[in-house]
Amino acid sequence: MEKTTNTHRGDQDSPAEAYTAFYTANVVVAGITGAGKSTLINAVFGHELAKTGTGRPITEQIAEYQSDDFPIRIWDTVGLELDNEKTTESINAIRTTIASKADCEDPLDHIHAIWYCINSVSSRYQGGEIEFIKSLHSIGVPFIIVLTKCSAAEDEIAEFENEIRKVNTSAGMDDIEIVSVCAKDIKLRGGFVVKAFGLEELVAITTKRMPDFIRGGFIAAQNVSKAQKRDLCEKILVAYVDDAIRGFWDKVPVVNFFTTDKKIHTMFSAIGKLYNSIIPENRIQEIIDHMGSMDLEHGVFGMILPISKRFDQKVDRIFDRKEAEGFSVPAEKLEKNERAARMLAYFGYLFLEAIEELWEEINKSKLEDIDSRVKMLKGIISEKFDKKARG
Repeated sequence: MEKTTNTHRGDQDSPAEAYTAFYTANVVVAGITGAGKSTLINAVFGHELAKTGTGRPITEQIAEYQSDDFPIRIWDTVGLELDNEKTTESINAIRTTIASKADCEDPLDHIHAIWYCINSVSSRYQGGEIEFIKSLHSIGVPFIIVLTKCSAAEDEIAEFENEIRKVNTSAGMDDIEIVSVCAKDIKLRGGFVVKAFGLEELVAITTKRMPDFIRGGFIAAQNVSKAQKRDLCEKILVAYVDDAIRGFWDKVPVVNFFTTDKKIHTMFSAIGKLYNSIIPENRIQEIIDHMGSMDLEHGVFGMILPISKRFDQKVDRIFDRKEAEGFSVPAEKLEKNERAARMLAYFGYLFLEAIEELWEEINKSKLEDIDSRVKMLKGIISEKFDKKARG
């Protein structure tokens, strides 16, 4: 993932660049030993960040985990217990460290959310935990209590949630969200399996409560919600289309082929990052060339020819299909002569369909090899072109 800079979304040169500035989100994951923090982190972000990420101690009580490939930084409260004088010192140190981040001038260095994990199996909201939560909550960072390992009956979990809400309300913390989560399938006695649940809700609530400028990074890093990725992906696509509509050179025949090719390249790179697939620059061009070779009319000739009914029919068909799938397709903005913008939309939606399918395959098979990913992506694209040709 690209390194974070000290700029903000409003400083970007264009709406397209604003949407693709995936700033690193800082999330504290706290909770006593055995609360299921590592399992939760791995489930939300799709890989064993605590093992594969670059970990470094921030303090004696906090470890930081970050991977170069994902715009997320996890602050893990390590070895936290809540039963002795030493722990009180640890709690104070943790609070001081997080509070110092809140006072930083650069919002990118702030803590953007806190997840406090409580093992639901214990069904206990301990006095030490309450004091610790009050201490962290007072900093003003978006705070969410995550009930982990939720394998009990729904009414039992709901009862525990209500108990926590009552205590929090009496302590002036009624704004704290509570999310019940089963981060991975749990097999119970008798062979009954509790399927994983709650992760999408946790991601949705966290995203909603984060600052606007940091949401894109968190959405790109999370590996749970396709809906969030798809929504942001379409915003990126539409922003590039708008850039092409406004651009002078995007309307000049022949020249617009080269300007559009560059826009497609940067758009594909951003979409790949959003779907947890970092694709090297040269391999992105390989994919673009592959797409162009299968549809020459929509490539060079489609950009040069002033009129092409087949060109327009293909674009209109994919617009109709995406609109039927619930996308807010910008078809009404695109006149027939907006050939660069229409080409961007056309290639963008096709790439989105392919990268979503690749993302799902990666989640199943944990496919890490770049060559295999690119080969699979090209295969998916070819299959989709073949279907279009038959249809």
